Amino acid sequence: MKKVIITSIFAIGLVMLGAGSMIAQPASVAGEWDATYNTPGGPRAFKLIFKVEGEKLTGTAKRANGDVPLQGTIKGNDISFNYTISYNGNDVTLTFTGKVNGDSMSGTVMFNESASDEWGAKRTPPAKPKA
Repeated sequence: MKKVIITSIFAIGLVMLGAGSMIAQPASVAGEWDATYNTPGGPRAFKLIFKVEGEKLTGTAKRANGDVPLQGTIKGNDISFNYTISYNGNDVTLTFTGKVNGDSMSGTVMFNESASDEWGAKRTPPAKPKA
């Protein structure tokens, strides 16, 4: 009887451990996101395409003025990534930090570490199949 109780407690513990690790895992940010960031000239829309390997992010920022590669990290719900653009002949690095909440994310964008504003993104809905 004692062996059955110990085995049962061990089995319940394994189930609880498995359920806890499933709850702790944030949703992956891999895929396409529709994003905007604020500037003094108004909001700028762009698309983010993320690839995820562990905590490492890579991908592309698809912008009206051309696509640029991005890199960053995702740790739990904390996201950080950056890319560099040319603005009036000068390189400007945009560094995005924020939080992921399901199919949305938001935070602060720094421009060359000298100015900042807000940004946000929503997961791009899947394309509907053509009938």
